[in-house]
Amino acid sequence: MKNKLKQELEQIEIPKELHMRAKLGVEKAKSEQPRRTFKKAIVFPAAAALFLMGSAGVGAATFPSFNHLLSLVSPDIALFLQPIETTSEDKGIKMKVVGAMNDNEMAVIYVTMQDLTGNRLDKTLDLYDYTLTEGHMFNSQIVDYNKDTNTATLRIQANGGTNFNHKKINLRISSFLSQKHKHEGIKIDTDLSELKNKRVETISLSTDSTSGGGGEITDQLDKGESIEILKPNETTLSLPKIKFMHVSNIGFVDGQLHVQTKWSDEDIDSHGDFYLVDPSGKKINASSNISYGVDESGETVYGNNYVEYIFDVNNEDLRKLKLMGDLVSNGNYTKGDWSTTFKLHSVENEKSLSFNEDFGSWKATKMTLSSLGVTLYGKGQFKDTDDMKVSVKMKNGSIQSLDSLQNFSDNKSVKAKFLPSSPLDLSKIKAINVNGIVIKVSR
Repeated sequence: MKNKLKQELEQIEIPKELHMRAKLGVEKAKSEQPRRTFKKAIVFPAAAALFLMGSAGVGAATFPSFNHLLSLVSPDIALFLQPIETTSEDKGIKMKVVGAMNDNEMAVIYVTMQDLTGNRLDKTLDLYDYTLTEGHMFNSQIVDYNKDTNTATLRIQANGGTNFNHKKINLRISSFLSQKHKHEGIKIDTDLSELKNKRVETISLSTDSTSGGGGEITDQLDKGESIEILKPNETTLSLPKIKFMHVSNIGFVDGQLHVQTKWSDEDIDSHGDFYLVDPSGKKINASSNISYGVDESGETVYGNNYVEYIFDVNNEDLRKLKLMGDLVSNGNYTKGDWSTTFKLHSVENEKSLSFNEDFGSWKATKMTLSSLGVTLYGKGQFKDTDDMKVSVKMKNGSIQSLDSLQNFSDNKSVKAKFLPSSPLDLSKIKAINVNGIVIKVSR
């Protein structure tokens, strides 16, 4: 059983959707119910997210929940876990913080939730409204669900890094979703080739009206520029057996295909992704997406009821492309007040290396190495499309690729963290390779 759980855990991929409530700020979030949007640059593999720096220590033996968590992870990763074991109970549901960690960029916290009186939890459990002091840009992921005990184990990840060092951290969960349903491979019945020369009306969208987004279009909004989107509600394309959303407009703007979708207020956190498929089955993802609201007069306002997906299809045969969607709707929405405070220990020392390199849109000026990965620091603007290849060479000759990236860039200050699939033993690393540039690691 242990090996089976371990294999399942390591195969879990962190979803691309992020809780925009944390990203947009507490004040706006309280008055809105943000729909999820997608951000390409942030990808968290399960194994990388399991790195917990610190030491389990002898005291771990007295924590049953912590010992159960150890059974879900590999022995190598277990050595990095820090036990906590603080609890909070409300509405017949017990929340327990089991273990946590932080390095210089992020924190990871393991939480269990157990329904003591009913069956409000299941394997689709997803935290909706939650906060963590000293952190920002949260996401959560369920890593295990025990039906016999009605207990779910979740991993919460937050940016914040050294802000967590030696501080008391409060985690508060105010609501969660469960009984979610997936609707995959939904085909939208429309002939894209007929849209190419069809005139569409557009309106301007500014940063003030957007509640999130991802891809190339966000660069324009970050610069304070307005963008052109489709005029809302010019058409209605319903999807088979889907009641919580529909396509409200579709057409070409400046040579790019725009697919405007409208989402119902009644479904708390329905969300999804749209893509194109050619006859060979090749998937073409949207280059950008943007969320916004529309008032009764048709003007854009801050909100999330509309999500517009934008595709670059200049070199594609539109007659052969199909527009498809993968959607998720939620069933139960449970409110409560689960809150607990705990303290994080200090992080391990990172190894700082001299590294200066021009990558075009930004220049790296520093590199750090830790068990959690390689972090590059610099100035400029890190692009989602930047093709960065980072690997480490071990003293035994083996090569370990760091295939996943978390980008912490802000205000022309770049911090790009490359994550391995398992913890790095710093004493066994011989060199780091960044796009063919080899940096030797001293003892």
